[in-house]
Amino acid sequence: MVFGNKKEEKTNVVYWQNQGPDDIIYYSGEDELRTLSSVTVPEHAVALFIRDGQLQGTLEPGRHMITSNNIPWLTKLYQKALGYKETPFKVHVIFISLKMFNGKWGIRGMIKAAPGYEVPVTLMSNGEFQFRISDVPVFYTQILGGMKTYSTSNVNALMKSFINEQITQQLAQRYYMDVMQNLEMASTSTKILIDPYFQQRGIELLSLKINEVATTEEEKTKIFEYLQFSSANGEAFKRYEVMDRMADAIGDSQGGAAMGAGMMLFPQMYQQLNQQPVQGVQAQQAQQQAPKVMCPFCGGLNDYPYKFCKECGKPSPQMQSQMQPPVQQAQPVPPAGQGVPGGNRAFQKCPYCGEDLSMLKKTPKFCPYCSEEL
Repeated sequence: MVFGNKKEEKTNVVYWQNQGPDDIIYYSGEDELRTLSSVTVPEHAVALFIRDGQLQGTLEPGRHMITSNNIPWLTKLYQKALGYKETPFKVHVIFISLKMFNGKWGIRGMIKAAPGYEVPVTLMSNGEFQFRISDVPVFYTQILGGMKTYSTSNVNALMKSFINEQITQQLAQRYYMDVMQNLEMASTSTKILIDPYFQQRGIELLSLKINEVATTEEEKTKIFEYLQFSSANGEAFKRYEVMDRMADAIGDSQGGAAMGAGMMLFPQMYQQLNQQPVQGVQAQQAQQQAPKVMCPFCGGLNDYPYKFCKECGKPSPQMQSQMQPPVQQAQPVPPAGQGVPGGNRAFQKCPYCGEDLSMLKKTPKFCPYCSEEL
């Protein structure tokens, strides 16, 4: 201190002023170093000496006195400065903390939906990470050297931007459903994959955690529908979408009749969509073979459609709904040509209604047209 004026001499002490628990770096500015200058480095930190943009050396934690023989690289730098008649010489001192720091990340990008459903969907994810400076010279060269100003906020901003970029690139190569179903495994594998990129910048990525992954509500619905109705080639999902669009069209139609008709058609439509085309002989056999219907009264089999059962003569369910009130029973027609010798046919025609029965192998117990007993 110089008495008699207001000018205060600059002290020969360099240290980290007002160090906070979340501070990563501290730039002391341009300091004038001379013999017997004192540099105090806090615990879990190092001091970098920068001159002309180049890293000259580092000091470990503790109080260091600059003399002619205690710090070889600094003494050499000091003597070189004296050769240029620069005393005291000027140097930049940057303190870097080696403690563990916590950070948060958040991304918005694209990711494939699920195996077999390669359509990309929106990815919104966030989480936490921990890191520390592991290689100070590399950290200064790769990170601090490109900064215009040295501050903890700038380092944090760069770290967040860098980790967001790396996580986005890694998750874009995966499936949304795989990540969502196992966040712990996705966190571990992502940390292992991106850690080498941090090592190249003098940073050790201690941990990485994915807290949440999400997508838009519309894309969630599409993924859910796909998983519910998917098949090996995705045909079931396509059929479902067709039916869903038809349901919307029917719902928009006026009147309840259209809605009822649509509901009746849905089972048949879905069955037709699922049917595979039958080719060759199988298709011909399917067309030639007529379906059989069981009589609800006696259990006899009749060709579909039929009016009256060939075994018991009772009307089919369709005929019951169409039958009018009973009329007077018709008189039998004289059995012309009845009784074919040596055969099973009693009538060529029905004696009551006159319908042709010659195409039948034998005369049935009841006429399939008028239900009269033969």
